[in-house]
Amino acid sequence: MKKNLVLAQSGGPTSVINATCYGIIKEAGKYRIKLYAAKFGIEGILQNNLIDITDISESDLNLLRYSPSAAFGSCRHKLKDEDFEKIIETFDRYQIGYFIYIGGNDSMDTAHRLSEYIKKIGRDIKVIGVPKTIDNDIVNTHFCPGYGSAAKYIATSVREMALDADVYAKDIVTIVEVMGRNSGFLAAAGALARDNVVSSPHLIYFPEIPFDENEFLNDVKITFKRNNGKVFIVASEGLKNKDGNYIYLKEQKADAFGNIQMGGVGSYMKQLVAENISKRVKVVELSILQRCAAHIASLTDNEAAVMVGEDAVKKIMDGVSDIMISIKNTDNGFEPGTVPLSEVANLTKLLPSQWIDSKNRWVTQDAIDYMLPLIQGEVKVPYVNGIPKYIRFI
Repeated sequence: MKKNLVLAQSGGPTSVINATCYGIIKEAGKYRIKLYAAKFGIEGILQNNLIDITDISESDLNLLRYSPSAAFGSCRHKLKDEDFEKIIETFDRYQIGYFIYIGGNDSMDTAHRLSEYIKKIGRDIKVIGVPKTIDNDIVNTHFCPGYGSAAKYIATSVREMALDADVYAKDIVTIVEVMGRNSGFLAAAGALARDNVVSSPHLIYFPEIPFDENEFLNDVKITFKRNNGKVFIVASEGLKNKDGNYIYLKEQKADAFGNIQMGGVGSYMKQLVAENISKRVKVVELSILQRCAAHIASLTDNEAAVMVGEDAVKKIMDGVSDIMISIKNTDNGFEPGTVPLSEVANLTKLLPSQWIDSKNRWVTQDAIDYMLPLIQGEVKVPYVNGIPKYIRFI
């Protein structure tokens, strides 16, 4: 029986997740197999909601590479025991022999559990995971596609906002809240905004370092005095106190994987500053802009996303299964590698402690040297009538 391939996207989108789909589709075309995409991630497979993308046009495929969001839809679904049989029924209906799942560490758990179930029932269906997350918190890969573009957006936005914050002689404390539930890679990207013109941000706060209100206020007071009333702060949404609790939660709501809905750190810090230092405080929550600003995506990031998609197809067609495609940093540039899904699922990579300058609320040169290569180059987003032209299939 001829085997077909299905791909699916999961978790929060990025500016380059569709570039991975582009890589998968381009490479799969060489094998003359039927190719499907599940709408809304693993939920599409559970609900028999697959679309045939075998004959996608070249023009649509090129639009897909540079489009933000998840063009085939996404989900945050934690597999239940009864889900596995439904998935196999869908696979049988569409003669699926290969499944590629694009997502973060929770998604790699989904892929691994499905792979284990398939082994248990003795079926010959290959499963491979492909990394995706702007948080850059997937272990055993040099970086994760999506991070470089988000870092480029954050650094650019912070630089532009810093220039704007300095146009008046009045005092102003600016707080920019970035994503990063448990790891500080996104907050660290704010450091890239500094150059010979812009001296901001002045302070960066990472989730890896316990947040203390008194220390924070002392940091701001010193910077406020030193910079004539101008303070620019970048803070991760995942800041925690010494007890490991998030310092502020907008809602006590968790997803299927137990992840708390984040947001509100900026407002929390604003209240502290307004009550103790200055009433002029502005908060900017970058929110989903960090993951969907495809117009300023990193070319390096986009190319890496395509690369892991292509390599996933090569590996799975060679019979490899239950692995994630990783990225290796070599003397010849970034190259694909593999890592067992069991060594990725549900694990979190933190910003290395040696990259954090705790004394100055900053990063070390090693962190700068790690991030800079990931934000290089600009993508050629197609424009129509002055604005970007994108595509989706949901």
